[in-house]
Amino acid sequence: MSEYRLRALQPEDVDAVLQFELAHKSFFEQKIEARPEDFYQPDAVQHHIAEFLLLQQQGLALPTLVFSADNELIGRANLKDIDQVTKSAYVGYRIAEHWSGKGVASFALEQLIQQSKQMGLMILFACVATENSASERVLRKAGFQQLETIPQVAIVQGQAVAGYLMWLKL
Repeated sequence: MSEYRLRALQPEDVDAVLQFELAHKSFFEQKIEARPEDFYQPDAVQHHIAEFLLLQQQGLALPTLVFSADNELIGRANLKDIDQVTKSAYVGYRIAEHWSGKGVASFALEQLIQQSKQMGLMILFACVATENSASERVLRKAGFQQLETIPQVAIVQGQAVAGYLMWLKL
């Protein structure tokens, strides 16, 4: 049995998600595009969750939370832009800084891969900044390969950063 668990995002997760995002904001913003400042309010997070859950109902997303064995919220992992025509989706994850390097991202990604297979998806995509070598390693370890270079994958700390579109055939 794993020391981590993944569960579906729920409407009552507003406070937990807000606290998670606030606690790790500066860490995330070193590697990925910053959220708008007005995101960090209970109403905004509630709206964010409601939008994700609507996308889930429409079969377009699978938002999940990652918990430690002692029930600490330590990450988020999602399937987004699910396309039933092409049988593809994008994966994304964000892991708390103090849990980085402990296999949490690999665990979450593996769970998303398994759920993708159960959903009948055939291809997963991921975008990663060239400077985010840790995330790139997680993707490569799971079998993702570089498909193309993206000149501007995100704005990180006010700077446009290049990245890769990676893919995995399931």
